[in-house]
Amino acid sequence: MKRKDLVNAILSADPAPAPSDTVDRKPARVAAGSVRAMGLELHRLTEQADEAQVLRQQIENGSIVAELDPEMLEPSFVSDRLTPIDDPQYRQLVESIRKDGQALPVLVRPHPDRTGIYQIAYGHRRWHAARELAVKVRAIIQTLSDTELVIAQGKENAERRNLSFIERALFAAKLDSNGFDRATINAALAVHTTELSRLLTVAAAIPSAIVTLIGPAPKAGRTRWIELVEYLQTKDAQQLAVQTLDSPSLKRLGTDARFEALMETLRNAASGPEPTEVIANARGEPVVRITRSGRGLRVWVDGRFGHGFGAYLVRSLPDLIHRFDTETDQVLDQ
Repeated sequence: MKRKDLVNAILSADPAPAPSDTVDRKPARVAAGSVRAMGLELHRLTEQADEAQVLRQQIENGSIVAELDPEMLEPSFVSDRLTPIDDPQYRQLVESIRKDGQALPVLVRPHPDRTGIYQIAYGHRRWHAARELAVKVRAIIQTLSDTELVIAQGKENAERRNLSFIERALFAAKLDSNGFDRATINAALAVHTTELSRLLTVAAAIPSAIVTLIGPAPKAGRTRWIELVEYLQTKDAQQLAVQTLDSPSLKRLGTDARFEALMETLRNAASGPEPTEVIANARGEPVVRITRSGRGLRVWVDGRFGHGFGAYLVRSLPDLIHRFDTETDQVLDQ
């Protein structure tokens, strides 16, 4: 072949395929480790989403029992007790939780205004006990409206029957002042309209200072509290009640004893002047006045005529008491 023809053949011929073009191209491959890591991350995110959905459903259904730090809980926005932690039953509860743990969970809802905080519907005493013992609170977490919360709170107390009459009356009054309708309050306290009216009447008629000084008085039922309302019709009677309850001797008594002491004082005051007996000396001068009441008797010595008899009487009292005890024992032995 001529040189010219050779050159033309070379220039006109298809270039020979490059070695790389003779190999079938395949998609680029990612390292197996990266693929596995990506799959695990997607699986983890899916599991977390599923768990969050289940958790939301459990919270809405009230089926989850969690252990919460007591400091994450707040009491209900409507209180229902006068002395939540000041009675023997509370001390028994503390010892029971200390020994055996918290048997019954409390009911809480996520706080409507504070993230990470829960508001108690019922179980306030268990919460107080857990705080005292520095242990977690077992709690049912449930999404509740204000109405659902107070109804659950009231029904728990009604079923356990551990609120006194006056505590129920104050609870009803607080619900009423918070704008709840009568149907909701009836449902919360499990009472009919007539009984609710009595509760609200008593709560409105007795000044809060007097109720606080008395305490829950669990043995005093509806009839006794209504009787107390009758005695407290005047400002003078209310002032006498505060003075009586504020005395150191009554403060040392239990709540039921304080109620009874106040009732007796007001009953005696309402019955008019107490009968008084006057004892005169040999000259006919009224030395001693003795006033008898249901609680005992009061001896008053007139210093104008007694001439030291009062001091003498006080010095003689221990001997008189001893002689009385001795003579009484001799009579009983006969």
